Amino acid sequence: MFGYIRPQKPEMLIKDFDAYKAAYCSLCRQLGKSYGFAASLILSYDSTFFAILSMSVKGECNSYKKGRCKVNPTKKCDYCSTRSISLENAAALSAAAFYYKLEDEIADGSLLRRILLKPVRLFAGRWRKKLIKYGYRSYDLIFENMLKEQLALESEGCKSIDRAAEPTAKALSQLAGMLSDDEAQRRVLESFGYYLGKWVYLMDAADDINDDIKSGCFNPFVLYFSLDENYDRNILKQINGIINEAASMLLNAYNLIELKGNQRILENIVTLGISSMQKYVLFDKRTEKSKNKNKI
Repeated sequence: MFGYIRPQKPEMLIKDFDAYKAAYCSLCRQLGKSYGFAASLILSYDSTFFAILSMSVKGECNSYKKGRCKVNPTKKCDYCSTRSISLENAAALSAAAFYYKLEDEIADGSLLRRILLKPVRLFAGRWRKKLIKYGYRSYDLIFENMLKEQLALESEGCKSIDRAAEPTAKALSQLAGMLSDDEAQRRVLESFGYYLGKWVYLMDAADDINDDIKSGCFNPFVLYFSLDENYDRNILKQINGIINEAASMLLNAYNLIELKGNQRILENIVTLGISSMQKYVLFDKRTEKSKNKNKI
C-alpha cells in the first residue's frame, strides 16, 4: 500500500500505542505465516489500520503474548495468541495490494526499473497464488479491476482529479464494505472506504508531483494545473484544499461507524494522523528538501 494511514504517536496514550504496536507486529507475523518470511517486508501502516478497523467492527477481542521478533530476534514483541480473521484478511490485502502496485510500477517505469522489478514480481506472484488459494479471489479481483481502470484513465491523459482518484476510492470502498454483514453499517463503511481511498490516492499524487514532472509519468495534479519544474509553490495550498475535502468526508463517515473497541487508536489515526501526514507531505517535506539543498 502507500503508508500514509498512520497514527500520531506523540498524541497517543502509552497503552494505546502498545496495542497499536501489538497489532502491527501480529500482522507482520501473520504475513510470514501465510505467505513466507519475505512477505513480512511488505508490512505497512495502511494494512495495519485495516486490521485494527476490522477487529473493531467485528468485535474481535484478541489476547496477546510475548514472543521474539522474526525479523529482529534480539527484540521481544507482543503478538496475537489466538487466530484472527482480521489479521488474515489484512495479510491477504497486503499481498494483493503489493502485487498490483508492482504491476503498476512496471507498467509506468523505465526499462531499467522494469528489469529490476521483475524478479520481485516472482515473489509477489507466488503470494498472489496463495491468497487466491486461501479464498481471497475477491480481494485479487478488486485490485485487478482497480489497476485496469487506473491504466485506462492514465492512457487517455485524464485531467479530472476526481475521475483519476475513482479506481482507488472504489477499491477501498468495496474492501471496507466487506467488514460488516449489517446493511446499514456496510453502507457507512463503504462511504468511509471510498473517501479514505480517494484521500490516499490524492496524497500519493501530491507526494509524487516533483518526480512525475521530471519523469513525465501520469499525475492528475500536474495535468490539471499544467505544472512544470518552475511551478508556483502556492499551488500546494489549492491542492491541500482538494485533499481536505476527502479528509472531511471520510471523517464524517467514520463518526457513523459502530466500533466495538480501539476507538482511541482509530480516532487518533483518522484525525491527528491523517492531518499530520497531509501537512508533512505537502509542506514540511518540501521545506526539509529545500533546506538540505541549501546546505549542499
